[in-house]
Amino acid sequence: MNYSYLMGVKDITELLDHNFIVEEIDGDYGIRFTKDKENVYEEFVIKNLENGYWNEYLGDKFVFIFKFSDGKIKRYVYSKDNEEEILKLCSEFAECEFPSFIQMLKDNSFYAENFFNVNNND
Repeated sequence: MNYSYLMGVKDITELLDHNFIVEEIDGDYGIRFTKDKENVYEEFVIKNLENGYWNEYLGDKFVFIFKFSDGKIKRYVYSKDNEEEILKLCSEFAECEFPSFIQMLKDNSFYAENFFNVNNND
């Protein structure tokens, strides 16, 4: 199962039409989906994410999609080699400093309750 905390989109109808599990959280969304829907999800995010936002999903791999203010897209599959670059971009987009890559994710209550709790990932 993949988990994503989605913000910066206006319409999630397409996800609902594809049977994604969607939970509204204070105007944002907690999304759950199976591995076979990863491409559908990434295409949705690239098409619908507002400029200046990023989204990630956590599963077998951690995938980050950044949509810059000019609409340019950068996609990363997390590895130790690109961890620092991803964390730097997250800090720039969020305009705050995160203590660490893993702490940034664990501080998100949706990930803490769903991904880290279920997978026991430290």
